[in-house]
Amino acid sequence: MSSTMPFFSPLPDPILKALPKCNIHTHLEGSVRPSTFRELAKLHGLEVELASRTIADSMQVTGAERNLVDYLQKIEFGYQVFLGGQEVQRIAYEAAEDAALDGVVYLELRAGPVTHSRPGFAVEDVIASILQGLHQAQEKYGIECRFIVSALRHHDPEINVRLAHVALECQNDGVVGFDLAGDEAGYPAQIHAKAFQVARDGGLGITIHAGEAAGAEHVRYAVEELGATRIGHGVRSTESDAVLAMLRKRSVLLEICPTSNVHTNTVNGIQKHPIRKLYDRGILISVGDDDPITSRTTVSKELTLLHNNFNFTIEEIKSMQQMGITAAFINDSKLKRKMLQLV
Repeated sequence: MSSTMPFFSPLPDPILKALPKCNIHTHLEGSVRPSTFRELAKLHGLEVELASRTIADSMQVTGAERNLVDYLQKIEFGYQVFLGGQEVQRIAYEAAEDAALDGVVYLELRAGPVTHSRPGFAVEDVIASILQGLHQAQEKYGIECRFIVSALRHHDPEINVRLAHVALECQNDGVVGFDLAGDEAGYPAQIHAKAFQVARDGGLGITIHAGEAAGAEHVRYAVEELGATRIGHGVRSTESDAVLAMLRKRSVLLEICPTSNVHTNTVNGIQKHPIRKLYDRGILISVGDDDPITSRTTVSKELTLLHNNFNFTIEEIKSMQQMGITAAFINDSKLKRKMLQLV
């Protein structure tokens, strides 16, 4: 997005906000409330400008972002307050709370715990803190919350192999999936194949960011070689009819986040987004908010955007909720039936 006038999703349609929804693509790191950042930064004496507008401009899109790397720098600003268990638990709780207040009934939150670990706050501790925050929100709001562990592309492959083993140890506590995120164009997924074999063989669901900052071949590799049943974004799948056919044949779902796709310059303006084309060609789709604070959006706003700009009907939007729940990493068949009836 090269203009100084940022694109924002519209105010949510009341009907769509009231609609029970699923969100299976949203990042903890892009969910830090600026007010929470300011409070925690002040509490811990961080050397940052504490003016509310300065913090918001550092964490949220302004219109100056040109690509995914610029967008990720906005998210990384918030890392400064991932200081320990209490802070991470609070951020996770607030992310789930925001989702619940938006009408989300099933949430799969994801984060890269290695990034936030440090001496005295191990990867296992980061995951435990996130799960505690999610459990707290689930108890208060009734929203079903699960966690996807994200490996990062720029990390050493052996670090991600160890992360996959840790994720497997947390399956009974709410970890349901394993993801690959980060600079897609700069770091190929191939080097992390072993980590995904460990996660897949251990029974975790596999979702991979692909077809966002690089082309359709990255989507094909994620599915055919790494075993992904869901693709984060995947909008560049439209560059290959063969990849679209593969997605249909294998019933692979795309987790699409339209506003974020504009902010990262994955698409050059919302009118050029291929979501309508993908839906009409029989591709399974779930709509997420990606980094809701960074992009100043919610799932309800994203669905309103689809309704206003691409003429998606309420029934089509409901069908995408069904697709999302069907593809969700829910191992409990009774819970999956309950969620399908709810949305």
